[in-house]
Amino acid sequence: MTSSKRFAAGTIALVLIGYFSIVVAWLHLGLPSPDHSIKDHHLQHLFFLIGGGLWGIALARWLARRHPHGQQSAWLAPALLAPMAAMFLMWPSAYPYVESRPSLHASMHLVFVALGALTTFAGYRYTRVVSWLLGGSLAVMAWLAAFFFGVTQQPDPAVEAIINARPVAPATASADGQKVFDQICASCHMPTGAGLPGAFPPLAGHLPELLAAGGRDYVKQVVLYGLQGAITVGGQTYNSVMPPWQQLSDQEIADALNYAATAWGNALPAGESSFEASEIATARGQGLNAQQVHDARERVGLP
Repeated sequence: MTSSKRFAAGTIALVLIGYFSIVVAWLHLGLPSPDHSIKDHHLQHLFFLIGGGLWGIALARWLARRHPHGQQSAWLAPALLAPMAAMFLMWPSAYPYVESRPSLHASMHLVFVALGALTTFAGYRYTRVVSWLLGGSLAVMAWLAAFFFGVTQQPDPAVEAIINARPVAPATASADGQKVFDQICASCHMPTGAGLPGAFPPLAGHLPELLAAGGRDYVKQVVLYGLQGAITVGGQTYNSVMPPWQQLSDQEIADALNYAATAWGNALPAGESSFEASEIATARGQGLNAQQVHDARERVGLP
């Protein structure tokens, strides 16, 4: 095989592998649904970045073949800035504003493809070694986001500016449950359980209604698998996306639910017992996604 044929074959292979990687991410082929956990969502981002990165190398190779050039130092800056931008986008563990808007969510995934391509293209224009090093570093960073720094939700600063005091847990509420709630749930549902009007529904007063209406399974599913779709609580419509919290242990979820069910004046309805870790473990095996949880709510006719 001549050198030109080898070059063409290598470039085509990069394009095809990149295309396959993007299709895998877009259609979740062989991947867990990104609705299941934050980890799975970041794994989807990993494949978008790999696909874009391979396309960037393929384009840079093709241009270098047609228009040979030496080291171009001007390309080093975008080669370094593009992976930093990708890291910034992957830092949050949840994107409720983006995920509640499908077109914007799809555009964000295309941004990951573009940043992957820009990283390797600009790196290649600077020097070939930099292209592969930065592309590999970007893939490693996405993997780290899936398993480490991108899976813990941080409190919303805008919410913290509104709420400065934490209510004391009543004697019937679990202290461990309050700790989990404050760390994970309070950034949206507020430490008072009142939620944010139009954004996040209240739990104070509403959670006992759900349990009394036969929604015990639904409540567990919402925490494990998230919720996507419009709901109406107290006459107000909410259409934000709740992320799944499968990274929490069964006991942590049970403790948080028991706290929310008995705090702020809430009380378990007659005949309802406290949540147990064993029932959370059973619900964990159902393999639902956020949309299916919403559909289940509609079928049961929960308030």
